[in-house]
Order: sequence, then structure tokens, then C-alpha cells
Amino acid sequence: MMVLRKALVDQRLLALTDQGVVSAGNFLTLLYIGRQLPSEDFGLFSLAMMGTLFLANMHRALFTQPLNILGAAEEPSQLGGRVLALLRAHLLAIPLAIAFLIILSLGFFPQKALLFGCAAYIGCFFMQEMLRRYWYTEDRIDLALGNDVVSYGGQLLVLVLADMVWKIDGSSTFLIMAATSLAAFLLGLRKMKIPAATAHRPAGDILLQHWTLSKWLMLTVLAVWGASQIYPFLLSPLGPVAVASFAACRNLLNAMGVVIQSVANYLPVRAAALLHQHGKNSFRRHLLRNLGRSSLFGALFVLAVLLSSDALMHATYGGTYDAAAPLLRILAVGTFFSLIGTVLGAYSLAMEDSRSSFLANLGATGFTFTVGLWLIQAHGISGAAAATTLSVAVSMLLQGYLVFLRLNKLPNGVAGSAPLVARQEAPVDA
Repeated sequence: MMVLRKALVDQRLLALTDQGVVSAGNFLTLLYIGRQLPSEDFGLFSLAMMGTLFLANMHRALFTQPLNILGAAEEPSQLGGRVLALLRAHLLAIPLAIAFLIILSLGFFPQKALLFGCAAYIGCFFMQEMLRRYWYTEDRIDLALGNDVVSYGGQLLVLVLADMVWKIDGSSTFLIMAATSLAAFLLGLRKMKIPAATAHRPAGDILLQHWTLSKWLMLTVLAVWGASQIYPFLLSPLGPVAVASFAACRNLLNAMGVVIQSVANYLPVRAAALLHQHGKNSFRRHLLRNLGRSSLFGALFVLAVLLSSDALMHATYGGTYDAAAPLLRILAVGTFFSLIGTVLGAYSLAMEDSRSSFLANLGATGFTFTVGLWLIQAHGISGAAAATTLSVAVSMLLQGYLVFLRLNKLPNGVAGSAPLVARQEAPVDA
């Protein structure tokens, strides 16, 4: 028993370390790019990056999260067949993703070199992420960690070294990120052991299985983007410099993203187990206690940003975005609402409710395309920052209402069967 517990702790530690590598690699890369690129170039790069991020979210919803859930219960030969089928499906998925980027570039980042770079990156990222999630499904997190050190750690190292040799731009940044993702994928393939007895599984059949799980995930991705992520695109008529200032602030606040992601990964499993073992009243107390703790932590984070925003912007970006410090203060309040919303969403998942997050973000999407658009038109970039924060607040309030509504409908006593979320949410979603 002690050996098993130690193994679980070791795996959890590896998962947290891996998440730290991914989050830190992306966080530091974006800060470095924001410091090195001219404002106009950084604005266009940020729009292209948001396009690839949207595709990455949709890829996770259709391919890798269902792989983690469905593949975890399969024999090695079945899992091998599933992974090979999904890799074949990328012969269509990657061209479709590139077509999306081409259409997006026509309106937001018309530079052909930038389009070429982000198209190369998304193709390499898809393949590397498939391999990474395969390691998680097999519970070989040490291999996933090695994969991510090469990809996410390597991208920052190569970027800094390349910048010493020649002046990097948005296109070369994407190509460097593509190269490190491809290197991680090729190195990982050497350690991928598909059983010889693996049966051929049609890619279409596998994707249909995934669709039963992924349709709500994909709708939630769309709703989340409408609620808060789409603002850089709505801001683009004001010019790439305005987008750059907005992106510089959001990238700096991504430091809170590690905490939010950790909550999203760990808390649903813990809360579901508590509901199953100790019942509704203990679950409610646990929810209220963690809401209080998260509120205190989030308030301290916001206070720290409010007091140091000018110094933070100057130290991070070397004076380029000093005028954006007021935006940072407004957006910092949004991170508070995002943290609380994530906690509420975790307890919603623990009650096996995957729709409330979609509905909450759908309501916030309605806010974005009404009040949010008006704020941008009336107040420009400051209006976009205020709209982003208010939109996240709307989502949080709706999520809270739906969580407590469902909680009040739960029967008293202890649940009778093991919660599905405990099996679904175990893989780290970094």
C-alpha cells in the first residue's frame, strides 16, 4: 500500500513538474517576444498566436482529451490502434487547420511569412501534442516531461540564441517553435512502443467515438473564446499597436495561469471523491472553504498587481508598454474572477455537470457581442480591458448560480457509485 501511494505521489509530482515546464516555457517565450519585437510586429504576431491557440484548444477537445478518457480503459494493443488511427486522421486535420489560418490571416495578419510560420507551427504542435497525451494515457509521465523539456524549454533557449545571431521576427519565432515541437515529436517516436498485435482501427470510427465526448467540449471552447479570448480580434480595427499593448498585459497576467490550471486539474478529482465518500454536506463545506481561500489569494494577487503595475510593465518590456499599465490593473481584476470561476467549474465537474461551464460562458459571449462591443467602440482599448474583465465576471456569476442550483438538488447522504469525473480529469490539462 505504501509503495502504491508513493508511486501515485511521484506521478502527481511529475505531472505538476511537466505542467510547470509547459506553462513556464510558454509564459517566458511570450514575454521575451513582447520585449524584443517592435509593437506593430508583436501585435500581428499576437493575433496569429491567438489563432493557433484556438486551434490547439479545438484539437485538445476533439483528439487528446477523449484519447485520455477512452484510451485509459483499453488494452495496450487497442490503445495503440487508437493512437495510430488518430495520427492518420491528422493527414486531414492539419490541412484543415492551415486553411483556417489562411482565412484568418486575410483579415488580421496579412503577412505571408507570418502565415507560413504559424502554419508550420500548428502542424508540428498537433503531432507533438498527440504523442504527449499518449504518454499521459499510458501513465508514462516521465516521457511526457522529457518531451516537453525539449519542446517548451527548447523553444525559449533556441529563441534567445537565435536572437543573438540575427534579429528575430514573428515568422522566425513560429518556425523556431515548430522546430522544437518537431524535434520533441521525432525523439518521442523512438520511445513509442506499439504492440506488434495492434489491430487496424479506422480513423473515422475512432473520431465518431471521440465525438460523443468532445461535442460539449468543443462547444465550451467556442463559448469560452466568445466570452473572453476573442477580444484581441475585436480590438484589431484600432491597429496592431493597440493589440500589442493589450497582449502585453494579458501575457504578463498569465503568471496566474499556472495556479488556475492546477486548480482545474486537481480540484475536480478531489471534490468528486469527497462527494462520493462523505456526501453533500461535506462537499458544500469544502466548496465554501475553497471559495474563501481562492478569493483571498486572488485578492492578494490583484492588490500586488495594482501596487506594482508601472514597475512590472517597465521591467518586463523595457519601457515599450509603460503606457499600458492602467490596462494591466483592469485586466488583473479579471484574473480574480477567472480564478473563482475555475473553482466553481471544478465543483460542477465533480457533480458530473459538464454543461454549466458551457452555459455560463455562452451567457458571457452574449455580453461580449453586445456590451463588450459597445465598450470598445466608446472607449477603445480601455473599453476592451473593462469588457474582458466584466465578461469573465458574468461567466463567474452564472457558473456560481448553476453550481449552487445543482448542489441544492443533490440528495443528502453519500453517493452510490464512483464519480466519472475522477476517471476523466486525471490527465493534466496543461
